[in-house]
Amino acid sequence: MKDFIMPVVKYRSKQDEKQLIMSSDLVAHLGMGEEQNIKLQVGQTHMNMDLKVNAAEKSRNTIIINANLARKLHIYPNRKYAVSGRGTIIQIGPVVGIMAETSRISKKPFGGQSFFIKQLLQSGQALGQICFAFSPFSIDWKSKSIHGYSWGENGWIQGHFPLPDVIYPREKAYSPVKLNIRKKLENMGVRFLNPALVGKWQTYRVITQNPSLVPYIPDTRLVNSFSQVDRMIKKYNAVYLKPIAGSQGRNIVRVVKKKNDTSYQYQYQLNGRLIKGSASSLAQLRSCLKPVMGNRTYIAQKQINLLQSAGNIIDVRILVQKDHSGNWDVTGMACRVGRPGSITSNISAGGSGRKLETTLKEKFPDKEKQQEIIERLRFVAVEACRTLEGTIGPCGEMGVDIGIDKGGKVWFIEANLRPARQVFTLIGEKNTRLLSVKRPMLYCRYLAGF
Repeated sequence: MKDFIMPVVKYRSKQDEKQLIMSSDLVAHLGMGEEQNIKLQVGQTHMNMDLKVNAAEKSRNTIIINANLARKLHIYPNRKYAVSGRGTIIQIGPVVGIMAETSRISKKPFGGQSFFIKQLLQSGQALGQICFAFSPFSIDWKSKSIHGYSWGENGWIQGHFPLPDVIYPREKAYSPVKLNIRKKLENMGVRFLNPALVGKWQTYRVITQNPSLVPYIPDTRLVNSFSQVDRMIKKYNAVYLKPIAGSQGRNIVRVVKKKNDTSYQYQYQLNGRLIKGSASSLAQLRSCLKPVMGNRTYIAQKQINLLQSAGNIIDVRILVQKDHSGNWDVTGMACRVGRPGSITSNISAGGSGRKLETTLKEKFPDKEKQQEIIERLRFVAVEACRTLEGTIGPCGEMGVDIGIDKGGKVWFIEANLRPARQVFTLIGEKNTRLLSVKRPMLYCRYLAGF
């Protein structure tokens, strides 16, 4: 990993507010001249006054700043910060905000995401960033500040922070209010690591425009009527019905109708319970599925003959991310195994993890075949990210789910803009998990121009 310049910031109470003392090596690195006038910026906070740069010959990699000015800018003494010079502007940070829903539990202010967010904050601080986490409803638009949480030696610390350079969005749902908040922040110069969530149907429409991905996409249709579902069932015997705005495997239905059989067999999970049943007609099927489907918009997709482990379906979660280079790269790949009887492999629905190499060795003894599958997985995952990004705008990470059928062919299933990483912990790949936390913070650095 690249070594970044991260000077130590020191306070001096009696120093003139309009004076910034930097070690001579840092002045040279930033391309600043002796006694040059500069402006200081932290996040979206710009100091309106000019500061004069003075070089300190005896110190190295140090910035000395007036204590009151430092507090205004949320800069703490004796910490290492990243620094960037652009013309007559010196930026300290970058300031990175992680936006997520909050909870009322003091030790877990961000509910189930608290541990992950803590890791992000620690990773960002190690890179010299000013990092905090916050609720989208805790922004003070008048003062252009945010009430949020940072992480210290004694745990969570509440405080006020400047509007960030970059936001890593981790909200679970996007209401019109939240989308409006995002738009308002973007208009104020804040950049986002990922755009808002994209529905499954839009995802399929976009990636089918890439001819190189078409061979890996299962037949998928937007459900306009149940007669359309019936046509797909007759063609493929089994289909999956998926809500276009669903996540974590919720509200997914599997419908099977064997040849010469007049009834439809269906299966889904509701409130953690596995529901199975049969319907003697299409009208009855629609009625039976109403409790799970509601009025949501669905896609119908042909069933892939996925690999299985002890009768449980397997797919592959591929985490594709950018770092400070701004380029896509595969961070990790792991198999997800559905719990017994489940029609999905989601970890949140009781699934488990398995190393990809273990699965491939077991199912495909030929080493060349294993390598070919791995290369296909990588290609489809990265190409899907590039293709989606070309339509929905700049992205920093995606979790791409890919199925492998019993013949070894790979199939694109889904791309998720809010990917979980738990599977890497489950299979003991601690370093992959840590890298998956570090890369978004590195990409935030790239987005902020550091």
